[in-house]
Amino acid sequence: MKQIEYYIETLAPIIFAERNNDSTLYNTKKYIAGSIFRGMLAGKFIKDKNLGNEAHKNKDFYNIFLSGKVRFLPAYPIGKTIIDDLEPYILPLSLMRSKDGKKIRDISDGEKIQTGFKKMTGFALKKDNEIYKVNVDTQIEFHMSRNGEKSRILGSNKDGQVFNYEYIEPYQYFKGYIVVDDDLADDVYTYLKKVAEDNIYIGRSRSVQYGKCSLKRLSINSIVGNSLKNGQKYYLYAYTPYIPNEEWNRVDTLAEHLCEQINEKLSKETVQLKKGKLIYATTEEYSGYVGVWHVRRERKMALSAGSMIEFEIDNIDDNLVKKLNDILYAGLGDRREEGFGQFRLMQPMQNLNLKEFDEDIKSKPEICNEVKKQAKQIIRQRIFKEIKKQAVSDLDKRCKFNAKSKTTLNRIEALVNSNKTKQQIQNEIKEFNKAAKVNLRQMFLDTDNFLEILTEDNNVKLPYSGIEWKAKLGLNDKNLQLLQEMENDLGKDIFVIDEDTLYKEYFLWFIRHAKKLISKKNKEVE
Repeated sequence: MKQIEYYIETLAPIIFAERNNDSTLYNTKKYIAGSIFRGMLAGKFIKDKNLGNEAHKNKDFYNIFLSGKVRFLPAYPIGKTIIDDLEPYILPLSLMRSKDGKKIRDISDGEKIQTGFKKMTGFALKKDNEIYKVNVDTQIEFHMSRNGEKSRILGSNKDGQVFNYEYIEPYQYFKGYIVVDDDLADDVYTYLKKVAEDNIYIGRSRSVQYGKCSLKRLSINSIVGNSLKNGQKYYLYAYTPYIPNEEWNRVDTLAEHLCEQINEKLSKETVQLKKGKLIYATTEEYSGYVGVWHVRRERKMALSAGSMIEFEIDNIDDNLVKKLNDILYAGLGDRREEGFGQFRLMQPMQNLNLKEFDEDIKSKPEICNEVKKQAKQIIRQRIFKEIKKQAVSDLDKRCKFNAKSKTTLNRIEALVNSNKTKQQIQNEIKEFNKAAKVNLRQMFLDTDNFLEILTEDNNVKLPYSGIEWKAKLGLNDKNLQLLQEMENDLGKDIFVIDEDTLYKEYFLWFIRHAKKLISKKNKEVE
């Protein structure tokens, strides 16, 4: 067997929605599941080859995606840069950390849990006895669903639902593997290199600019696997979730069946695996969705990744260890082609060190133009949100209306939505007829009327004049170093919005909210 190593960089927000007990919040998986990666590649293969509903009849498609000879393992997070000599994995459930964060221990050697220690969870990178904790940057976004095109245009719907969803932020890296039989290794590697020439899209909401990623840094190697030392305890570590083929309700029963499966594959060996006494495990449910048939998979209970099952064996040697590695990399249980059922040989780890990344590892020496472009777009959208909030806040706190008609405001909304410059818009407003001007003079922000505000007449300043938008983003003298680093990396103009765009964006929301306030006032009068 061969192992193809791959990296995925997120170039846009990514959503792998998981609904929790809160009906208004959808969490996201913090890694890229093998089923998601496999599904993306299969869909791209079908589209590129124009296979339609006959894909299963295509020999190459069948070999890669249906034969069971290729296992698409998940891509686990590795942070914001690629570090080749560190391996990602889900932390084993036998790892404990002191509450002060200074000590880390592996209790899989049978050591009793001490007070002042708690279990570690999540993702990490490791090299020998050094463990680097990895965090995934996420955000929560508010969303309101609307039924029908008309409701989407209006921006409202009586039947709409409000919920929040979590997404993975852009510019983070994930590292994964594909385990493939020798006879297909070159074909799969060649296909992946072709896919890597373009951006890929994974997760939900791909039609609204979510899910954009880049596949990169492909390499293919023979599988080596972990070794075992005599005199220590032996464990099967669940690198990915394991879905048994048989029904089960106790983890110790599952462990026995697991050893039986491995023994069947070692039928020619005189030695046999036996379940040990120590088990560190949790369980979870898995279902999924089959897009071709438009049906959900049967929900099954799985052993969670990170679980540890002790086994006992006599007369272990290098030949037996190699055979065990071959069995474990081939996968066990159900849905192996999606990366489930991957176990690794593991023994208790001693003298562990929990380390932080050095600053020079965290930061990139050079930022590519595409990343700069994306970063500027993100910051620009954040500033636009602040402009909108400022316009709405100004009207809520400072406005006074005598006018009842929205006709003039409709004309101004059309102007700020056009391609005209600020000066052209102001000139057209100055040419409004007498009735329109009277209407604008009956609307006030503090003591200034709307006509003066929109045209800057009588030395009236624009409501947003003097606002530093970078300060609205929390970037000020308190974090001057971060501000300077961003300007050095992305350009001095990163927080600058040109005057025409700023005027049109502010007054777009200013006018829209003013119209709502007039409608509310008219209803109160009625």
